[in-house]
Amino acid sequence: MWCAGVCLSQTPAAFAGIIYLLVRQKYFIGYLGQTSQSTPGFLFGKRIISFLCLMCIMGILNHLLGRYYGQNYKEYMETITGAASALLLIP
Repeated sequence: MWCAGVCLSQTPAAFAGIIYLLVRQKYFIGYLGQTSQSTPGFLFGKRIISFLCLMCIMGILNHLLGRYYGQNYKEYMETITGAASALLLIP
């Protein structure tokens, strides 16, 4: 979450982090019960971690493009990740 916030945008990274904490709580509660109850929390958490990793990669690539080619796509990437972070709420 820290890398995604520093490299790209803090708002979607913080939103994904809060959702991740709630999902981990759901996974823990499901883990205490049957195995089938913990699976949705695990899959949802995996999707959020993938989103944060993708944000990190996009931010690092943007930094490299800006440094070596002089092109900066940060505003476009922030718009995309801001819109995509709302899609994390869909189960």
